[in-house]
Amino acid sequence: MTQVESIIKQLQQVLFVERICQEEKWKRGDCFNIFQILGVATSEVRLHSAFLAELLNPCASHGMTAKYLSSFLDYVIRRESDPFEFDVDSAKVYVEYNIGNISADYTTGGRIDLMVQDKNKQTIVIENKIYAGDQFCQMFRYNQFARNDLQLSDNQLRLLYLTLNGDEPSKESLNGVEFKYYRKSYREDILPWLECCLSMSALKPMVRETIFQYINNLKNILSIMETFNNNKFLDILTSEDNVETVLAIFASAGEIQNRIRRNFINKIKLLCNSYGYTFKCDEGVRTASDNNWIHISAPEVKDIEFRIGVKNHTNSDGFRMCFVSLTRHNSNCGYKFWQNDIPTDDEFPFGWTYLWGEDGQNGRWWRWDDIDTLKDMTNGKMLDFIDNQLRRIKKENVFEKMKDLLG
Repeated sequence: MTQVESIIKQLQQVLFVERICQEEKWKRGDCFNIFQILGVATSEVRLHSAFLAELLNPCASHGMTAKYLSSFLDYVIRRESDPFEFDVDSAKVYVEYNIGNISADYTTGGRIDLMVQDKNKQTIVIENKIYAGDQFCQMFRYNQFARNDLQLSDNQLRLLYLTLNGDEPSKESLNGVEFKYYRKSYREDILPWLECCLSMSALKPMVRETIFQYINNLKNILSIMETFNNNKFLDILTSEDNVETVLAIFASAGEIQNRIRRNFINKIKLLCNSYGYTFKCDEGVRTASDNNWIHISAPEVKDIEFRIGVKNHTNSDGFRMCFVSLTRHNSNCGYKFWQNDIPTDDEFPFGWTYLWGEDGQNGRWWRWDDIDTLKDMTNGKMLDFIDNQLRRIKKENVFEKMKDLLG
């Protein structure tokens, strides 16, 4: 048995124990989660920003006054080396704070996800990201508002970019300008704070249970294992016997991702063959390179293509699905395949949509370097979604319909 095979066998044993733990939790009812039941598990506005705001609000219904906010300052804000003074008792909390209409050049306006301010104008501005990509100039606009409109100094402002895993904002969001912001993550910053909130809520069972369910919801989104199994997992990977091999695997991470994407593309090709469709794939799709596409068409309608691909693979843009005409352009054909708010144009006369997730609205399938996306490429979830798209195209004779509409 090779060293790699030995490591994989050890990890599989840990994962087996983790599956048993999850099955036991299911039997005990520990997987019951009101946020998932109501379909808001990943909603930035309806759940995450609103829930964080409620905990941070000293006057909120949790009855803990400013205790949660004080611990937030300790766990999230003051973990940085520079101090930050804040009067928690006078704090006001705002969700979706309107700073005006977005200007034509995108440099002013928008809605701040979460803002906390005290009587001395000490201000925390939070851009909250679960799955959504960055908007153009988004972080730049919020910094401009804080500096120019609120007239805040460095000592008065903490501008946070909060994501699941502490990602960097895109260059487009920063507008190519350097200014001070703090990267924060739900994994490393918010979860420890929430665990502290949970401990403080021991005598408030309704509040404690709600926080507990929210923590479980986050752990589910982040694919976090039980603590014991996670520690065992890391012990195996970092043991002296295994670490050199593990680092060699890490060095091949890029090629591993390319291989996963290539295998997924080949499965899409087989799907297309089963529907009688023509399949062609640009080489750069495998490496998630910009402006590369999978081209799918009906042999009898060669002018129309269904495409899966990417114009720009960034934090604010990624893989999408669309229909294009190779010879004719007409943005007023009156038919959209996906019912969304994205307008049609000459390039995409039948509309387009990002690859989101299983429900077509939430998720990060538009990022083909995301671990969860790569996982769903291998477990069949993404392939089932593509299969449903192709089945609908076939059932509704979409290629033929689009050809007739373009005239």
